[in-house]
Amino acid sequence: MDLTRPDDPISIFISADEWRDITSWMHASLERNELSPQGHFLLECSGSKRIWVAGDGIQATVVHGEGLAPRGLDPATPFCVLVNSRFFRHRAPRDAILTVTSRDDGRVQTFETGGVDITLPEHPGDFCDWRAVLDGVNGIQVEVESTGLRDACSAASLVPFGVESDALVHAWICVRDGRLRLESPWIGYPSTTIDVPLLTAAPPESVPALVDVGRLIGLLTPIDLERMTIVMPESPMSPLGLRAGRYEAVLMPVDRWGSHREHLEQLLRGFLGVDTINADDDGDYPVTTPEGHEMWVRLQTASQPISVQVFSVLASGVDPHPELFEELNAINAAAAHIKVMWAAGAVMAEIDLVAEALDEAELANALQVVRRTAEEYRHVLGAFFGGAAGSGDERTPES
Repeated sequence: MDLTRPDDPISIFISADEWRDITSWMHASLERNELSPQGHFLLECSGSKRIWVAGDGIQATVVHGEGLAPRGLDPATPFCVLVNSRFFRHRAPRDAILTVTSRDDGRVQTFETGGVDITLPEHPGDFCDWRAVLDGVNGIQVEVESTGLRDACSAASLVPFGVESDALVHAWICVRDGRLRLESPWIGYPSTTIDVPLLTAAPPESVPALVDVGRLIGLLTPIDLERMTIVMPESPMSPLGLRAGRYEAVLMPVDRWGSHREHLEQLLRGFLGVDTINADDDGDYPVTTPEGHEMWVRLQTASQPISVQVFSVLASGVDPHPELFEELNAINAAAAHIKVMWAAGAVMAEIDLVAEALDEAELANALQVVRRTAEEYRHVLGAFFGGAAGSGDERTPES
């Protein structure tokens, strides 16, 4: 994102209605980390037109509106600013002035309302390409009554008696038999299935996608029009789109890395020569060596790019001390393409691979390298630095 940095202060009038939107529902799309650019609101101004954006990587909201053109700037010059969310917390919405001043060490924001000024530095990072996020919403478009969809989502979010009341509710959403269907599955209980009439004549059926119902309800909150448009996901990993008047929203499916997981499982089935392979409760795939030691393969979705981690526990219950880290440094200096590290009382050997480019030969090589490293150092580390030689069961997540 290209943030314009004029020399003179730029002042933007923010109405109480804009502030009310931010505090009442838009804040739900913020990433809960102010150190991230997505922990701030993006405001884009072009003359009297303005756009507010918030997104946390799972959902995004975009609101188009009108307002006074920024002062101190040519009306034809677009202006972008990452507005700190602290300005809008725990205060009654009212008209305010946001002034952005450029300094040698970056831009500074001053938020003035009711005679009180709050000054904070602007985040120096780049907001996500929200236009690309909206452009990625491509699928069957259907129209529904807004109230009907809200009622359906409320019904889909009901937790059966006997299930933890604060359980996170997921539901499949799709077009079936000319209606919008929401289906919430429950282990040991009947699924909740709700069909919503469509205002679109004879729509084609769509692929079911799993979504977080609570997030979907939150994204429906600001819609005050009778009708709204839903853009159904093209695949189980594609986003769901909502549109109504000046408002647009995007919700990613729960398993948006399903294609990466399917690819990894296919490679593991080929390597192991089996027809099926299942992840355990931690989402890891076990691979047992002929010697009986466990290795694990994990899809790391928190990393960018998404990676596949092959690892084994060499020793558990190991206390950290200088001699241990000297030994680990020596091992890492001699062993290319693999890391041996200590974390949370365990010593692990691991290799990280780029998920998208991974093939069976690369995965097989990584498993062989981790196996050889584990066999070479497992008993040595356990014997010299305390703890027990690991079998792979004592896993420690790598952050």
